[in-house]
Amino acid sequence: MPRPADTPNEICTCGATLPEFADRGTLAQIITRRYFPISARTIRTWPLAVWHPNKKAVHRVSEALEYAEMKMQEASAVRQGG
Repeated sequence: MPRPADTPNEICTCGATLPEFADRGTLAQIITRRYFPISARTIRTWPLAVWHPNKKAVHRVSEALEYAEMKMQEASAVRQGG
């Protein structure tokens, strides 16, 4: 199974419209491009509503982006020195 970093990223290209719902792998790609690196397994631990159409877990993209934004705001910034 190819890793997300090895596959061409067709999600979240400049000017593209985001889907309303997405699976965890797709959400991980979107959040990685917009905020910070994250895996689909980490998204599973987030307190997001989940739907299971055809036995595949999907989440509302807007809710996941709001939670990622909150996580980014809560993160502390540290200056690195060399």
